[in-house]
Parts: sequence; structure tokens; C-alpha cells
Amino acid sequence: MAPETPNQQYPLYNTTFSLYRISPLYTGNTFQFSNAALHQHARRFRDILAGDVLRGVRVGLGPEDNVLARVGALQTVTWKLLQEEEAWAAEDETELGNDDTTISLAVNRGILVTVTYEKMAYRAILLRARREGNYDETVDSAREDDDGFQRFPLLLSKMPGPLRETFADYLSTTFDARVSALRLSSTYLTDTFEKYLGDISIGGDGEVLEVAERSRSLRNVIKEVAVYLGFDLQDVSDSLKTIDIQIAREDLPKLIMKGLQIGKQGTSSNPFLDALTLYIKVHLSLNMADERVKVLRIACGAFVLGGEGRVKITQPLSNADGDSPQSRATRRMVNDLISAASGGALSRPEGIP
Repeated sequence: MAPETPNQQYPLYNTTFSLYRISPLYTGNTFQFSNAALHQHARRFRDILAGDVLRGVRVGLGPEDNVLARVGALQTVTWKLLQEEEAWAAEDETELGNDDTTISLAVNRGILVTVTYEKMAYRAILLRARREGNYDETVDSAREDDDGFQRFPLLLSKMPGPLRETFADYLSTTFDARVSALRLSSTYLTDTFEKYLGDISIGGDGEVLEVAERSRSLRNVIKEVAVYLGFDLQDVSDSLKTIDIQIAREDLPKLIMKGLQIGKQGTSSNPFLDALTLYIKVHLSLNMADERVKVLRIACGAFVLGGEGRVKITQPLSNADGDSPQSRATRRMVNDLISAASGGALSRPEGIP
């Protein structure tokens, strides 16, 4: 099996990533990220993966790493700046790409790391929040220059365990950074889905779409929905582990409409969850509002998001001008994940599991 071939698809899309949070990378006041600078890190990281000696100690992956032993010989390692989606163009990831040192991190989304073996290509993406509106990038850049840190709160990883651990160790030893798994709460999953539903129902003029158009957007973008429930029950048999709830695309608009009607009677702003909770309570006698009932994963046509810290984002459908309600909803979801990664204490003291 040949490794993945680069194409016009933006690296964030159509790949299942594990989510991790990263503390700020210390680079010093004089260092600036650019493709040329990242090329040096790619070369050093490749030396580690190839099993070369670092400071007198062999640090490469050993023969006991069976997963990597099955993908053939190491071919290339690239680190490069990840352009904004609008500027993305297909490149041969076996080469450095644009080596222009004048193209700095200030005008890019983050860092894309690709490790290519004979039979498989692995990827990691270090992301910072996308600049929206009239955001003044010089303010953030100046702050990073002053304190000597570069901030990429969110790491998306598509790597097997041994490779991921080696990559995390490189970040730790080179940039004095800490990497840990990002877990997502049940509330975060449902709130994210509700926001996404709301965002794709708003047009480019900021007005809510008409009912028929909104229903069409739900059917074409969200499609079928799967909600996976788990239970935090003690002293109970393990035979009841999860319940999978499948919602057909034709039923989703009706479910949202029912939730909006419920919301008019109270203060709730979660029409999907309100309607689903009522439906499940009536038909299954299960109270989803009980704190012992957990939403473990939500899957739909636009994305899959799991509380264990995994995400897969479908490439959004775009209008002729390159923008659409789905594109805007996806950008907001990614930025919310970055915000979740940058807030609070690191989730696991042992770092990447």
C-alpha cells in the first residue's frame, strides 16, 4: 500500500485525529518560525527517527516498535508552515515547499509535520486560533516576541503510539513544552453540536435562514446523526455499556423544530438536546438529563467528535466565493477546540498515553 498522496484537500479534513494540548513552545526572543527554520527541525527529527545518536545516546525507534516495522523504511520528514485554507495549494510533501524566509508564522495557521514511510504517511498539526475579522496580528506577534514563546494550544495527531511519543518528547526537549491528552466533556460535545446547528442556519448576511432553506441545510450538511450514550453507574452489571441513537436526515429538521417549540416554553437554547431528551424519556424511559448519563460521541455528516479526544472533520461545502455557512461553522468549531486546549490545567499528568 502506497503512502497517501497530497492533493488539494486541506490537511485538517477527512482524517481522524487524536487531540492533545500543548503548553507554549519556548524559542527565545530572537527565533522566528519560518519554513527555512522548520526545515532544520525536520532534519533533526528525522535523525532521531532514523536511529542516529543524539548527545551520545541512541534515541531512534527500536525494532520492537512493531507498528512502524510494518510500514517500511523511513523516507521523508517535513515540517512546514500550514497556510490558511484560502491560500492552500497542493504541494509535494516530500520536499520542503516554499523556503522563503520572509514567509513567517504570523501569516500562517500553524505547523504541519509529515512523516512518510514506504507504505504509510503520518501527520501532526500544531494549531493556533484562526484570525477573524479585523484582528491585529501585530499585537499577538509582539507579545510572543517579547516573552520568547510561540503558542500552539492544539495538536492534532495521526500517528501510532511510538511515533507520537517520540514526537512529543522532541517538543518537550527542544521547546520545553508539555503535551497531554485533551478530553472533552459530555456538555462540551452537546454544546458544540448545538452551536454547529445554529451556525449553519445563519446566512452570510447574519440573518437566520428561512425554514425550508434551513431544513435543506440540515439534511445536506448534517445528514444522519448518531449519538452514543454511556453510563456512569456503580455497583451495576457491565452488560449495559452504551446506547447508540440513530437519527435519519429526514427526521432531524422535525426534531429541531420540536426543540424550538420546547424552548419557547422555557429558557433553554439547546433545541436538539431538548427534543432528543424528551423523545428518549417518552420512548425509552431514560432520563438523559441525569448526570450519570454521558454523551460519549456525536457523529454526523459534518464531523465526528468523541469525548475520548478524537475528531474527524468533513471538508465543508463552499459557495462560489469560497465561503458558506458550513465553512463558517467549521471554523468556529476548530477555534473552540483550540480555546478548550488553551484553557485550564493539563488534563493528564502522564502526558500522551
